[in-house]
Order: sequence, then structure tokens, then C-alpha cells
Amino acid sequence: MMKKILMMAILCLVFTTSGFAQFKRTAFNHVGLNAGVGTEGISIGVAAPISNFVELEAGVDILPKMLKISEQMNIEADASIIVQGQSVRIPDSPVDVDADFSRTAFHAKANIYPFGGNSKFFVAAGFAMGGAKLAKLSGHSDDLAQFISRYPEYSDEILNHVGAELSDYNIKFDKNGDINADLRCNSFRPYLGLGFGRVVPKNRLGFRWEIGCQYMGKLKIYQNGEKVDVRKALNDSMGEDGGDIADIVDKIQFYPVLKLQIVGRIL
Repeated sequence: MMKKILMMAILCLVFTTSGFAQFKRTAFNHVGLNAGVGTEGISIGVAAPISNFVELEAGVDILPKMLKISEQMNIEADASIIVQGQSVRIPDSPVDVDADFSRTAFHAKANIYPFGGNSKFFVAAGFAMGGAKLAKLSGHSDDLAQFISRYPEYSDEILNHVGAELSDYNIKFDKNGDINADLRCNSFRPYLGLGFGRVVPKNRLGFRWEIGCQYMGKLKIYQNGEKVDVRKALNDSMGEDGGDIADIVDKIQFYPVLKLQIVGRIL
């Protein structure tokens, strides 16, 4: 009887230890899915291990269109045009403007676990691609559009005297009475980060967090599809203070990343 009990205990120990030993991370032998939220927006991704020390991850980050701000700006048009010897004042009614921060980007990363095994501390290196427009500004003035259509031969002169006042900076209209401006960074952005948690967990479900930054390069402003000399534009509208602001804009070259994720293993 004792021999049978001892044999059963040994078999249970063997099966238990072999069950633990079965979970190994080798090249692409498991598949993980993850979903998260953070400063990059809502993220969805897929992951696979290379070894106990390295896991690869790829996915999409989406900042939804709900991140939009609507504001009313004044048209700065304290000027007139001369039409057939008569002075005609350019309209200066308010204009509704929307600031849209939505964008979509792809990311790919290698998560390196320096302590191997099932340790959870990791260092991440990779890149984000796409989503070069950080912010988009759009608006329309019916009054200005109608005025330009009434005097099309004076459109360039009219537009030289018209702008929407954003703080101390004037944003230019196009010939349709539209405002189209955006703030851009590099489309390809290298990334470094660190965090805690396996992207391919040993259990079916897990959690992880990550902090890091993307290198965006110099920020660029475009109006109506053309690049704007930020320093000159700010100096023209704000004087010496414009140069100080331009210096700050030049130094903002990194995008902070903070992400919380739910991770799961399907294989």
C-alpha cells in the first residue's frame, strides 16, 4: 500500500513539474493579443516570443475623432480694396474653427527581458510609422467666400489682408474661404521605453504598463498645403516674443508614451 501511495506521489510530481516545464518561449511558438490605452490613443496588437529574453510586438494606435475642439475666432481684416475707384471693406465676421487631434499610426517593437525566464521587467526598442499630423485646424467663412467670389480678380489682395486670429498669430484663408492648417512631425519615429509585464503572458490573461518616448524630429506647420516658416511668421505677428516661442517649438522633438495594456495568450 505504501509503495502504491509513493508511486502515485512520484507520478503526480512528475506530471506537475512537466506541466510547468511545458511552457517555454521559443521562436514564434506562442501568440499573444493585447489591447491598451495611453498617450498614443487606443492600441491593438499581436505579439510572439523569440526566446525567454525577447518578444516581438506589432500593432496599431488610434487617437479617435472624438478628440476635437471647436472654437470661434475673429477674422482680422481691417482693410478695404479699391473697386472702380470706390473703397469696399473686406468683411470681418467671426469664423468657426475645429481643432482635430485624431490620427492612426502603426508600431513595431522588440521587448527585451534582461533577466530571462518569466521575469517581467523589459526594455523596448522599435518605431512608430504614420500619423504625421499631430493636429489639424479647419474652418470656413461664408462671408469671405462670397466676397471673394464677388471680386475674384482681387482675390490675392483680399487674402493678403485677411487672417483668423489664433492668440497673437493670424492663420491665412484660401480662395474658397477655408482654413486648412496642420502641425506635423516625422512619419517614421524611433522609440525607446521600459515597463513591467510580459506581452505574451504565461497565463491566459495579464496586465502590463510601459513608459517611453518617440523621437518626432522638428515640428512643422503647414497652411493650405504649404510649409510655413514658423520663426518668421511668429516674429511678424508677435515681435521679439515670437522668437522665444519658436525656440521652444524647435526643442519639442520627443513625444511621451504612457500605456496600460491587457495582454492575452491564444496559443
